[in-house]
Amino acid sequence: MEKQVLKHFKMFLRAGSIESGPPLSTILGNYGVNTVKFCDDFNSYTKDLPNYFVLKTNIIIYGDKTFEFNIFLPSTSSFLRMVAKEDFIFVKGMGGFKKKSIQVVYIKDFLEIGYLKFGYLNNKIINMLLGTVRSMNLFIKWDIDVKKEER
Repeated sequence: MEKQVLKHFKMFLRAGSIESGPPLSTILGNYGVNTVKFCDDFNSYTKDLPNYFVLKTNIIIYGDKTFEFNIFLPSTSSFLRMVAKEDFIFVKGMGGFKKKSIQVVYIKDFLEIGYLKFGYLNNKIINMLLGTVRSMNLFIKWDIDVKKEER
């Protein structure tokens, strides 16, 4: 026998650090959900994640005042923001070359994000990730360590 769904909604919650106070208690309390139990369950489920992850959470409240939640991975852009590093380039300007700060993502991190989000890589996924990198004004840096042979 299926449970009757009373309410279904999505929220963005911080991993491992939600509290039972407002606004969460106001939203869940209106449907009779035990907010303290929800917070304990959610925090224990996300305890291994860094607390700066803001997770999209799908919450289903049933007619018997029980609940269920599903958590989605953070967005690709949030992963890219986490691994972006500051680097410098020289640009030609008035009076010669000047140093300009840019944000770069190393190719290794770029590929790891692709595998984490999609499980595999193909041309379509790489082009989609490249579009996200471009829209965020990031640059991809090829950091290849080439060891010179000793003579």
